[in-house]
Amino acid sequence: MGAAGLFCVVLALFAPGVLGQCKFLPRYHFAKPKIQSDQSEFAVGTSWEYECLPGYIKMSFLITCLKTSKWSDPQRLCQRKSCGSPGELLHGSVLIPTGVLFGSTITYSCDKGYRLIGDSSATCIISDNIVTWDKDMPFCESIPCAPPPAISNGDFYSSSRENFYYGMVVTYKCHVGQNGKKLFDLVGEKSIYCTSKDNRVGIWSGPPPQCITLVNCPIPEVENGIIESGFGRSFYLNDTVMFRCKPGFTMKGSNIVWCQANRKWNPPLPKCFKGCLPPPPINHGSYNILDKEFFPIGQEVSYSCDPGYTLIGTNPIQCTSLGTWSHTAPECEAKSCDAIPTQLLNGRVVVPPNLKLGAEVSFACDKGYRLNGQSSSQCVSEGTRLLWNNKFPVCERISCDPPPPIKNGWSSYSSGPIPLNTVIRYTCSGNFRLIGERVIFCISKDQVKAIWDKGAPVCEYYNKNSFCSEPIVPGGYRDKASRPPYRHGDSVTFTCNTNFTMKGNKSVWCQANRTWGPTPLPICESDFPQECPSLPKIPNGHHTGESVGSFAPGLSVTYSCEPGYLLVGEKAIRCLSSGKWSAAFPGCKEAQCEPPGPFLNGEIEGPPSLRVGVTVNFYCNEGYWLQGQPSSRCVIAGQRASWTRMPVCKEILCGPPPSILNGRHTGNPSGNIPYGSMITYACDPDPEKGVSFILTGKKTIHCTANSQKTGGVWSGPAPRCELSSSAIQCPPPQISRGHISSGWKEQYSYNDTVVFACTFGFTMKGSKVTRCNGQGAWEPSVPVCEKECQAPPKILNGQKEDGHMVRFDPGTSIKYRCDPGYVLVGEKSIRCTSEGVWTPTAPECKVAECEPIGKQVFKRPRDQFIRPDVNSSCDEGYRLGGSVYQLCQGAIPWFMERRLCEEITCPPPPVIYNGKHTRSSSENVPYGTTVTYTCNPGPESGVEFILVGESTIRCISNDQERGIWSGPAPVCKLSLPAVQCPPAHVANGYKISGKEAPYFYNDSVTFKCNKGFTLKGSSQIRCKANNTWDPEIPVCEKEAPCQPVREDLREPPVHSHVVLVNTSCQEGYGLTGHAYQKCQDAENRVWFQKIPLCKAVHCPPPPVIDHGRPRGVMAEHFLYGNEVSYECDQGFSLLGEKNIRCISDSKGHGSWSGPTPQCFKSPPVTHCPNPEVKHGYKLNKTRSSYAHNDTVYVACNPGFIMNGSNLIRCHTNNQWVPGVPTCIKMAFLGCQPPLDIPNGNHTGGDMARFSPGMSILYSCDQGYLLVGEAFLLCTHEGTWSQPAPYCKEVNCSSPEYINGIQKGLEPGKMYQYGAIVTLECEEGYTLEGSPQSQCQDDHRWNPPLAVCKSPASLAPLLSGLSAGSVLLIFLIGVTLCTILKHRERNYYTSKSPIEGDLHLETQEVYSIDPYNPAS
Repeated sequence: MGAAGLFCVVLALFAPGVLGQCKFLPRYHFAKPKIQSDQSEFAVGTSWEYECLPGYIKMSFLITCLKTSKWSDPQRLCQRKSCGSPGELLHGSVLIPTGVLFGSTITYSCDKGYRLIGDSSATCIISDNIVTWDKDMPFCESIPCAPPPAISNGDFYSSSRENFYYGMVVTYKCHVGQNGKKLFDLVGEKSIYCTSKDNRVGIWSGPPPQCITLVNCPIPEVENGIIESGFGRSFYLNDTVMFRCKPGFTMKGSNIVWCQANRKWNPPLPKCFKGCLPPPPINHGSYNILDKEFFPIGQEVSYSCDPGYTLIGTNPIQCTSLGTWSHTAPECEAKSCDAIPTQLLNGRVVVPPNLKLGAEVSFACDKGYRLNGQSSSQCVSEGTRLLWNNKFPVCERISCDPPPPIKNGWSSYSSGPIPLNTVIRYTCSGNFRLIGERVIFCISKDQVKAIWDKGAPVCEYYNKNSFCSEPIVPGGYRDKASRPPYRHGDSVTFTCNTNFTMKGNKSVWCQANRTWGPTPLPICESDFPQECPSLPKIPNGHHTGESVGSFAPGLSVTYSCEPGYLLVGEKAIRCLSSGKWSAAFPGCKEAQCEPPGPFLNGEIEGPPSLRVGVTVNFYCNEGYWLQGQPSSRCVIAGQRASWTRMPVCKEILCGPPPSILNGRHTGNPSGNIPYGSMITYACDPDPEKGVSFILTGKKTIHCTANSQKTGGVWSGPAPRCELSSSAIQCPPPQISRGHISSGWKEQYSYNDTVVFACTFGFTMKGSKVTRCNGQGAWEPSVPVCEKECQAPPKILNGQKEDGHMVRFDPGTSIKYRCDPGYVLVGEKSIRCTSEGVWTPTAPECKVAECEPIGKQVFKRPRDQFIRPDVNSSCDEGYRLGGSVYQLCQGAIPWFMERRLCEEITCPPPPVIYNGKHTRSSSENVPYGTTVTYTCNPGPESGVEFILVGESTIRCISNDQERGIWSGPAPVCKLSLPAVQCPPAHVANGYKISGKEAPYFYNDSVTFKCNKGFTLKGSSQIRCKANNTWDPEIPVCEKEAPCQPVREDLREPPVHSHVVLVNTSCQEGYGLTGHAYQKCQDAENRVWFQKIPLCKAVHCPPPPVIDHGRPRGVMAEHFLYGNEVSYECDQGFSLLGEKNIRCISDSKGHGSWSGPTPQCFKSPPVTHCPNPEVKHGYKLNKTRSSYAHNDTVYVACNPGFIMNGSNLIRCHTNNQWVPGVPTCIKMAFLGCQPPLDIPNGNHTGGDMARFSPGMSILYSCDQGYLLVGEAFLLCTHEGTWSQPAPYCKEVNCSSPEYINGIQKGLEPGKMYQYGAIVTLECEEGYTLEGSPQSQCQDDHRWNPPLAVCKSPASLAPLLSGLSAGSVLLIFLIGVTLCTILKHRERNYYTSKSPIEGDLHLETQEVYSIDPYNPAS
């Protein structure tokens, strides 16, 4: 082999895949290779010839192995032959989905109303080498129906009364009386028609109607309802009535009802009620009232959404008086899940349009990869959150597992993942032969899991003597490369003949067992099956084909032999498609059994002949017994002769030797001891000092056979080991807080046991059972009864170091420590005692004195321990505000918080119209300030404003948080005088506005003159408080035509009549002279009008000043009313009014309103103002001003804290540095809420703040006793006067067995602390002791429980009654006094015991000990 060839072999062995090759020849349903080949690999460029199968137009073509390692596509070169058109189907149709070529199938169907007679489909097949349809064409016939059913009191009518086919309709009518009188009502569909459900059998469309007696329904009445339509005196079948409700009522039900055949209205009559119908339901939500039919007016309904949804819309909604809901129902909108990645490595993500509840995301992997995880994830609700129900998956490469290893060989696989299409080769070691395919491929059938395409071969050790017979495959032939003889490891590859197709593996190998494998020989099935020849009969046998005439391909024949004969060869042979039988014919030979093998530990007796039916007998040697039948018979089983089940000789064995108490024996204790074995017994060593065991009986026994000789038994019973003990005595055991529950004796001997029990509430430590040992002592020692403690008490401002323990057994110690800022007072650790009590009492964490470090800070320190000030409060007029923090000395430095108080203020007092108040309207007002309101003076004499409401209001607080005014501000109302002005009339004029007479104060009237008249005076007048009009009532004078006089005429002619039109000018104008107008009326009378001439007043420019200037608009002329403002240069101060105004002097000329201001040089300011400190004072002497660098010491009033520096200095900028401090009020301390105690409570309730001086009282639940002080007081240090108490459970037990008690006490029951029982005895028993007892805090009854004595126990007492009568009477008196005294002091029963009553009463629960004389 050359270097290149060797390289190719190495590459094939170690490369995981082979490129540049095509695999097996492809199979097509339309063609097959002209020459079959068993090659598994073909080089690139190889071509192979194929030919078309029968049914296709005969031709051949080539396919080629391409460089892609795939065969070229033949592109369906074989054309199918055609069967031709099948023709038309009357009343039906022919469906030709794939044409009429070879292999196509057509289907027949009938039109509606017709059914198919014949086959519903036909296929184009090959028959005698021509293509034709395999079935004849069917036909379609009309679907018939049975005659329609008859009805009582009626009949049907149709076009035919004999034949009824699909689609025919019949109509029913009821019989009528004389003259067509209606006798019956038709109920149901009057017409039915013939139809079909399966297009085969005809049925009627429905049941026929019924003719029933005439129907009459009751008159429909609806309370608070009105009939809208359908009025009538009588109501018959199918009559309709429509209703509506009266105004203000709502309808529930249908507003239309019909009269039914059952004489009832359907739907049921509606109801009219005041209110609303149930609100509409909503998707994914509900409303809170679900069990109501009607909702009253004003009823509110609230909606809520399912988890994962949000409510959108108005909620709640209300039932209105109109009978409708106030708003439309809200909706529940799905919430959304978090965003999910849209990219998947080596895959893809299919994301829905939204990520709301219920949305589903799908995942898919690329080819060659599989999904690790779920293929989808859904947005689901979990509690109140939305989340994806599956994690994001990953796409993993599909790979095969490592190839199966083979013994005595190896594969080309080395390591690592194996991708799809990898090729693995196997090789055997020397002297071994490969059986099976050498090459396996990694493939995937489902794109999820990769598998090997076939099993691994095997390597068999070479057997040179193994030869295989010639393999025969009917319809096929082996390749020429293989020829006999066939040695171990040789392979043969088969090819099927033309028109035959192979099933199975084409190659087989000669195996070491001289058979071909590892798979069965392949089968060549004919593409055109042929019949097989008939089968001959066999001697002494039969086959199942003896009565068959012809043998078609696929038919199997089974052979059988007569009794006493066995079949040699294949039991069943099959007719192959090639027309040959699958195997040679078998034969029948006489059956004989093999000689029975050696019989261990026994002997066999039998005849020399071993034919079927012969019997042999079996016998066992001594020490053995026969298991099974004593004989065996030669029979035929399956395909061979064999003996029936043979017996065996089992060794005789004995079971385990009998056990011996307090002793032992030799030998195997688990049994299976051989026949004849001897066992020796001995007693155990002395169990303890002073005690020994003695053997009684035979000390040896041996194994022998039982009477039936079927097993082993022992020769005798085992001996006994009896205890030899001296007179050992133990003292009676004693247990505190417990008793002996069983095993009580007056004297205790060796091995006696005692069982202990603890009193209720106590737990046993140690073994409850103890034994009297050989030394006269109890072993183990007597246990102790103890009670576990309740959880140790919590302490304020501290922690207990209990490691989150749940149980606290006696002896447990708990340490306490205080938070920073607090000091421990008392023992720092407490211990749980056997009585279940903590001792000593828990310590307290008192507020630690702060040893200040540095100054207080007003900013809260970060990451530091701060002792909070949680219960501070402020004086009246103040509210809690910020805090101040002081660093304090300690093992861990800590900060102490002190709360500050802010002054409560009210907003500025309200402003009132026509009035004023005594405070500023722009500043907040301190708490407690009183503001007084007054009204302004009246607008004129005789008119005044009156104050309505409280004249004073006060700044108060409603919740010690916000300031409010004690009441609303008053109002100033005008007090109108009783004034009436005379009627106002104007001649030649009329009134255009205003009321008619009478005229009262402030009424006004406006006048206008008639055409041709001029108004003289004011057009509007007002009624004054002095009963007169202001101004006077005007007059209307006759107008006259006027013309101006010549300009050069300064004065009118002498003695002319002159009328003055106006006497003065308007404000801002000055009188400069008069003008005249000549007037003439219709009678040619002449007069002159004197009109004043007015000119606007102007002022000269404002005066100029030194070191300053006027500010504003500068102009040549300044009109009347213009204002000018002056300002000085820098470093100068203005002296005088800075604003001057243009006014008019007495002569009407313009002048400025006042003297001009002046600018003077400013003196330098060299002082600071007096520092004012609210709630504080100066330690220096107070002065009006302070020079530069002067210092002032400031202090705050008691109860206030300073924010800022207590030393300030006057800076050269005339400011105090570092700024004037402020004094803030300090809050005073209160107590924290008191601790809640298990099985108890306190009177503090849910109060959050407890001021100094407030107190609370603790009490316990029934059955519990208060331990500690019940009364706690809040001190001025902000702590409680005593530590919180706790509640101890107290119970009393009753005896397990009670004689003679009839009522009042239950045996073995536990009673709570304070419970009272009243005892009664059965008839014939006498009560000895007090009839009533109460459970005390020490778990005892007081007085002790009485007992009931029987008559026998009373006999001595009765015999001595006469002698002790006086003493008895005295004792009874003392007992009665004691009972009465106790009842008076402790019992609060409302009646004395009555015979027959149950007098077990549980009395009042005490918060303190009811038997303590001090309480």
